[in-house]
Amino acid sequence: MTRCRIDWIDEADGLPLLDQARVQGAVDAALETDGLAGGSLTVLLVDDAASADLHGQHFDDPTPTDVMTFPDGSTHPDDGLVHHGDLAVGVGVAHRVAATRGRPVGDELILYIVHGVFHLLGHDDHHPDDRAAMWELQQEVLGPLGIDIGGMDD
Repeated sequence: MTRCRIDWIDEADGLPLLDQARVQGAVDAALETDGLAGGSLTVLLVDDAASADLHGQHFDDPTPTDVMTFPDGSTHPDDGLVHHGDLAVGVGVAHRVAATRGRPVGDELILYIVHGVFHLLGHDDHHPDDRAAMWELQQEVLGPLGIDIGGMDD
């Protein structure tokens, strides 16, 4: 399996909460559901203030959120990797939601990252049928890691 290069930017002290090997496996599995392998992805871990700022700037909603996706698709001139895009992941949101779900914050963050990858791949969850299909794919990827996606809100 060709691994996706994940570039991390941690502005919220979220990286210590993550098992990067589990994230890598989940991202690679998500890409494989669409027949893709490799490429690159940037994951920006943000606090509530930065999440609200980005959400307001790009999505006209100045509240913190779980994950925002910024698709790319360009090819890096130095290494030839296709850059799938960037994710901004809300660490503060993950802390609060994980507490209500009774799960580790790291698992919540992995859920958000995989959810974002599926959005980068063009999957949507606004229509109930699309949402059901996307949730099924997420569970296929996250189930082997012991992460249940039940109840995730966008």
